[in-house]
Amino acid sequence: MRTPELEAAYRATAYCVDLPLGGVCLRIGESSPALAAALAARGAGEWAILCAANPGARWLPEAENARRFGELHALLAEAGHDCWLGVNLADDDGWPPEPSLCVPGLPRGEALKLAMRFGQNAIVVGDASGIPMLLWVETA
Repeated sequence: MRTPELEAAYRATAYCVDLPLGGVCLRIGESSPALAAALAARGAGEWAILCAANPGARWLPEAENARRFGELHALLAEAGHDCWLGVNLADDDGWPPEPSLCVPGLPRGEALKLAMRFGQNAIVVGDASGIPMLLWVETA
């Protein structure tokens, strides 16, 4: 459910990704030349950061989040997608780090279906420019 508080929380998060040539921490709306270069090297015109942890912004035990992450990773691998590992780090120390996957070349519709399957409120997406955008699952 989209609320001003939830939107503020997503915007107050660093979306860190282990790119092939080093790590980068992304912020919604801020350009990332490193991500744009990695996408160009991969020939990817779009991408998404997916997370399976804490569906609906409700905390789950660490073991359950780890199981869900493994399931998401396996689904993407079975579909032939390469993934860059990542972690979503809230600026607020009260929210735990969440493992994530950045998937170059993942069509937005497919990303939304996976986000719905794992109960996520929103995902981070973008195009070849490497500028992260917040996409709410309920309104997409």
